[in-house]
Amino acid sequence: MPDSLFPQKSWQDHDLMRFMGREAPRYTSYPSAHHFGSLTLQVYQGWLSTLCPDQPIALYLHIPFCEQMCHFCGCNTRATLKYAPVEAYVAALVAEIRMVGTHLGFRPKVHSVHFGGGSPSMLTPADMGRVFDSLNESFAFLPDAEISIELDPRRMNLTKIRAYAAFGFNRVSLGVQDTDPLVQQAINRIQPLEQVMAVMGHLRDHGMDHIGIDLIYGLPKQSLQSIENTLEHVGALDANRISAFSYAHVPWMKKHQSLMDERALPGIEDKVAMFLRLSDYLTANGYRAIGIDHFAKPEDEMTRALDGRTLRRNFMGYSTLPNDYLLGLGASSIGELEGGIVQNIPQSTTYQNRILSGDWASVRGWTYRGDDKLRKAVISDLMCYFEAEIPAILARHGYGADYLDADIARLADFIDAGMITVEDRRVSFHSPLKMLVRNVACAFDSYARGSDAQNRYSKVA
Repeated sequence: MPDSLFPQKSWQDHDLMRFMGREAPRYTSYPSAHHFGSLTLQVYQGWLSTLCPDQPIALYLHIPFCEQMCHFCGCNTRATLKYAPVEAYVAALVAEIRMVGTHLGFRPKVHSVHFGGGSPSMLTPADMGRVFDSLNESFAFLPDAEISIELDPRRMNLTKIRAYAAFGFNRVSLGVQDTDPLVQQAINRIQPLEQVMAVMGHLRDHGMDHIGIDLIYGLPKQSLQSIENTLEHVGALDANRISAFSYAHVPWMKKHQSLMDERALPGIEDKVAMFLRLSDYLTANGYRAIGIDHFAKPEDEMTRALDGRTLRRNFMGYSTLPNDYLLGLGASSIGELEGGIVQNIPQSTTYQNRILSGDWASVRGWTYRGDDKLRKAVISDLMCYFEAEIPAILARHGYGADYLDADIARLADFIDAGMITVEDRRVSFHSPLKMLVRNVACAFDSYARGSDAQNRYSKVA
């Protein structure tokens, strides 16, 4: 079907609902973390030995603590009202940073560092200072390095904000999720809009004006009206980026999600309507749609990366990082190097015990093999740009022009549904239901496609 015909029809006309609700990876890695296996320390240290002093890298630091558990949360974190466990964890994190730095034997250049969680804002300024002291001992931050952090507006104060400015944080992500009081009560996250506004004002007053806001659709008690209200509230905040994530209900993995009333969860058709409203509102108000769940102002680095085709998909979602080299530090953190993917022990106490006893925390991961990097490149282009020039990707990776023809043949249902077109092995995705590109990408996934197993990945919705 010619591309020009598709925009004249709505998504309902193409019967795309039959593809919704299927399980598929989110493709923050290839293969997905579900397929990781044991990884020896010798393998990981061998990958580290390939790093060069002039090769800039990224760092990710995981803080697996929150003062209160949000019922929707899918992160590796635990709730604590006591600071002692956090302080003990920081000691282990500092030790791991120094352990990796000592092994490397030089201070790699760092183009970006991200503090994720959990709630990194739980760290006191003094403990954050200890982390930065160890980072500066082991790594060399480039002058224009992006230093970012995920913040819980409920736990912020001026003392912390002043400290973050002094540490050099220049990009902030604020968890908002939804501004409706009924939804907030259902997810155990009471957060008045005035509180978010005040925090954003203080951040901007202290020079941290690159601010992103995280929203979630598909939460219990949400409706099109509550989404509409949230969008109006968020629109007035004028953030640089807005992420609109689909809630993944996986109580078999995250037991606390069972605390929410499943009967209050929106159905798939309702979630589709919410996403379309989110997308329409944000694009009409000056944001560019990026990937399956991001929106950015035209002047933002992410928009420029999209236009310059340097956008990346990694464990932190969509990224403007210049390469895929990432060192993960802290419990459950994931890193990637030329040879493959490595992940630390998820359980924070076990992580601390290993590190403080002098052992490394890296225990699982994936060694790239066969055509993994080829398939990763195809999937990444689909997830980032909604198209994949298969012949060009094959040529770059040294494969013949027909190598992926069997995979392309698996796209027949998507073609018949009007979701994609394929011309001269160029795959183009057209649907406004951007999340369905996960299903399309799965056709090129040697490890996930065709599986009859359930509860392996989140549902596409």
